[in-house]
Amino acid sequence: MLAQPTPQPTTIVVPPVPSAPVTHASPSPDRPRLTMSSAAHDEGVVLTMTGHLVSETVVTAEANILTTIVLAEQPLRLALDLSRIDVIDAQGANLLTKARFTVRAARGTLYLIAPEGSPARRMLNRHLLKSVVERREDLPPAGCLSTYTPTESAA
Repeated sequence: MLAQPTPQPTTIVVPPVPSAPVTHASPSPDRPRLTMSSAAHDEGVVLTMTGHLVSETVVTAEANILTTIVLAEQPLRLALDLSRIDVIDAQGANLLTKARFTVRAARGTLYLIAPEGSPARRMLNRHLLKSVVERREDLPPAGCLSTYTPTESAA
């Protein structure tokens, strides 16, 4: 049996989608940015998002999430760490709903790491709140997925 290489953490900077023709001027510092990094975590993948999950960045973020879903080992276990999201709009919240649907269609489990009071937590709809944990440390061990519900508090 061939051994599979250990996945290395990756970082992807998601540039904003231009709304006007591209010019050669330097980018504006106030344009939304989103940085995404992935790392293996207890037989799953954690995608950490930093910055703005808004209409200008959501398309590339969606592509990164879908790529992670397709390339992840089965059974799929994906956690989106939203604790470093500064701003999220309706398109960002819709992306999270689509990610939940896609992970469930792949017979996987999705966790959203969103601390109480964070911008991401305030934008989540009631269906997504069932998938929320407060911190990365609150993610259940891989063998406990069938009995754990994220709404239970960790002692």
